[in-house]
Amino acid sequence: MLVKISAWIDQYHLIEQGDKLLLACSGGPDSLVLVHSLHALCSKYNISLAVAHVDHMFRGPDSVEDAEFVADFCRQLGLPCYQTAINVPQYIVSSGRSPQDAARELRYQFLRQTAAQLGITKIATGHHRDDQAETVLMNLLRGTGSTGIRGIRPAHDDIIRPLLGVSRQEIDRYCKEQGLTPRQDSSNFKTDYLRNRIRLKLLPDLQQHYNQTIKEALCRTAELIGSEHDFISQNVRKLWPQTVLEEQGVFRLSKKGFSELHIAQQRELLRQVIEKKQGHTRGITFKHVEKFIEMALTGQVGSILELPGNLQVRVNYHDVELYSAHNHPVIPVKVAPLEIQLPGVTDVPELDLTIVAELCDSAPEKHSQHSAVFDWMELSPPLYIRTRLDGDKFQPKGLKGNKKIKDFFIDAKIPRKKREITPIIYDEKGILWVGGYRQAERGDVTMKTRQFLQLTLHMGRNKID
Repeated sequence: MLVKISAWIDQYHLIEQGDKLLLACSGGPDSLVLVHSLHALCSKYNISLAVAHVDHMFRGPDSVEDAEFVADFCRQLGLPCYQTAINVPQYIVSSGRSPQDAARELRYQFLRQTAAQLGITKIATGHHRDDQAETVLMNLLRGTGSTGIRGIRPAHDDIIRPLLGVSRQEIDRYCKEQGLTPRQDSSNFKTDYLRNRIRLKLLPDLQQHYNQTIKEALCRTAELIGSEHDFISQNVRKLWPQTVLEEQGVFRLSKKGFSELHIAQQRELLRQVIEKKQGHTRGITFKHVEKFIEMALTGQVGSILELPGNLQVRVNYHDVELYSAHNHPVIPVKVAPLEIQLPGVTDVPELDLTIVAELCDSAPEKHSQHSAVFDWMELSPPLYIRTRLDGDKFQPKGLKGNKKIKDFFIDAKIPRKKREITPIIYDEKGILWVGGYRQAERGDVTMKTRQFLQLTLHMGRNKID
């Protein structure tokens, strides 16, 4: 099997002469074979090895014995072993992460910290061909694109996977031939986790009743899709300078440049932008990417899309920007005074808003937060709409004195991003309505009102409430 592992390493250029590697070892069959086989290949590649083990504190005394076993195995091979115990159950409670996700996050954190301290740039894990088949099938069941179908890559960033070309059966056979007695994790046989159910139930059923070589077929699909995805990804990276501009953590996509890309390039570009912004694409689904594309191509200026990870997408006149909602400065959407058709319909494209004005001789029976009713005879038409200006004041309905719009927004706890898209309706004598929030005292309906004006806001993506 060493020949097969070596061929895989060479095919994907996983190891160069003189490399220093940190090997992740749990004590199970996969990682034990990883350490043993690479130790046997040390002279061929002139490499130096170190081993790292994490006790996740899931299994009490068994976890402690795993750590002792790995340390003893490394002593027999003459390899340095770096170990730690991390209270993953406690982290699960505080973070809300699933057990597998939490363990993976903290394990890789320790591996990278250890590698950095040792001056090592490559970390090897024991993922094998059966893991690949399970991953591809699991991603297909969840619903995925080419990123998920390509499964586990032979190399990604600082992680290499020298065993990805061999099967679990070959690993078990190697253990027997070399007299290795790996530890067994009992949690691998529990069907609480999706991956375990796929390995223990679904794959055997597919293999028995549908395709005896289902694992090979899934791995072959992963390799084909992976190669095509890599090609598209490399192509998109070349287009990045002409399409994306990064300014202080805000990524701006040129509308024109983006619209000229093929749909496959558009999807990959958006995923790359999101990954560069937050370091990963966890939680980003196909629907999120498609909505992002729709916004970039046809979204109204000022419209906002919220994405997982507290990310936001905002449409401007010539570009679309991706930023973190926590620290992105609010950019006002300035709307110059626009006369409202009385009666009639007035479109305000900058706010993705339409105002419907109706004159009637009796009070409207119903009106919502997005509508306001005035005494027509108390107004001084024409009426206009704009966004707020510094120093704006009005007399809120029910109060005696004037109040600055700025203070009104603060007291009402209206988020800053919503303040900038709030329509201000006014006439020749002053502000009549902070659209969607509060009418002014002037123009209010009384028992003496005989003619009524109702204004209703019909909004698109920019929601005021």
